Amino acid sequence: MQGLPRGRARSGWAAAIGAALLVATAAGCSSSEPRREYATPKELCGTEVSTGSLEPLLPPGKKIAVKPTSAVGVKRCRLEVDGKVVFSTSVEKLGADSSARDVATSALGVDPNDTSADSGRFIYSKTGAVGRVECPKSAGADSSFWVTARVSGDAVAADMLRFIKEYATAAAGSRACAER
Repeated sequence: MQGLPRGRARSGWAAAIGAALLVATAAGCSSSEPRREYATPKELCGTEVSTGSLEPLLPPGKKIAVKPTSAVGVKRCRLEVDGKVVFSTSVEKLGADSSARDVATSALGVDPNDTSADSGRFIYSKTGAVGRVECPKSAGADSSFWVTARVSGDAVAADMLRFIKEYATAAAGSRACAER
């Protein structure tokens, strides 16, 4: 660098170092972060949900599959990403005197002592949530209607609450609520 004034040499080196750092940073970000390549479902086994409430609960991956299952009195919906169950919901009918704490006792991903909301109608954590469905037309006083949700990893607890509230509202307008 003889023959060049000191200011030009320094600014040339600084520009070269800055460009190298920019390229290294961009390369590091684009290749190391997993991405979500699938479209977020707008329906979970017959119950509409917004992608805005479901998307924060789903992991990155290439392919998603919606898998309905059921047992006596329970309708489940599982989401698989790249062949692994990552999210599940259920809709079930229980006795009229059942509480969110009762439902949380047997639900995976949520504990009866987790945070509650709306005067105990919902209980949620970073791994699961339960909520009572307010059916518009009550077919009888002998039952209550509940939804649950669970993630395979950890989510933000507030996102779980947002989802379970929306899911309970959607379930209230579903065919299952009418069949109570």
